[in-house]
Amino acid sequence: MPQSHHITVSRTARYYTLGTLSHDTQEIWVVIHGWAQLAEAFISGFAALDDGTRYIVAPEALNRFYLRAGKPEVGATWMTREDREAEMRDYINYLDMLYDELKLSSYPAKIVVLGFSQGVATLSRWVYRNERRIDALIFYAGEIANELQNEESVAAFQQQEKYFICGTEDPFINELNLPKVTSLLKDFTVVMFEGGHEMKADTLVNI
Repeated sequence: MPQSHHITVSRTARYYTLGTLSHDTQEIWVVIHGWAQLAEAFISGFAALDDGTRYIVAPEALNRFYLRAGKPEVGATWMTREDREAEMRDYINYLDMLYDELKLSSYPAKIVVLGFSQGVATLSRWVYRNERRIDALIFYAGEIANELQNEESVAAFQQQEKYFICGTEDPFINELNLPKVTSLLKDFTVVMFEGGHEMKADTLVNI
């Protein structure tokens, strides 16, 4: 029988930013994209928040792939079910390293983290496992990681501000599973907007 083995290798990770980070920055946003997205396009959806008071960071998942065979469009994914434990460790370490590389905790700005779609599961694992300062937590149009879907784990999210945002026509968070999601996140402020599985910049501006 074949045996599985692992070695740790270096990877070059890419991230994009909007704004300028200084000690006058009021908010730092770390935004985690969803499945099949790339960080450059994802962060462009936050342009409405780039008003000189915020610094926005969008890390890109380490696993890229062609969206369609023979076509040039590329997307990225944080993980698949294949060798999932190793991939989870890799992206948690990656996000830790990015936070530390940017020295985010050395700035007085409020630190906001947001995950969209698949990025919600990614973000929930990262925030649950790290002790770095995070002031506001936004789960947007996605469910937290399966292993964290219990009251004890959700209670570990101790951020001062916690939001769950979703569209009224979202095909993935709908009338079948929305009650389960919101009851589990009972300490979160729930914000619903008219729309589907999409980022709405005006919704973020309003909160």
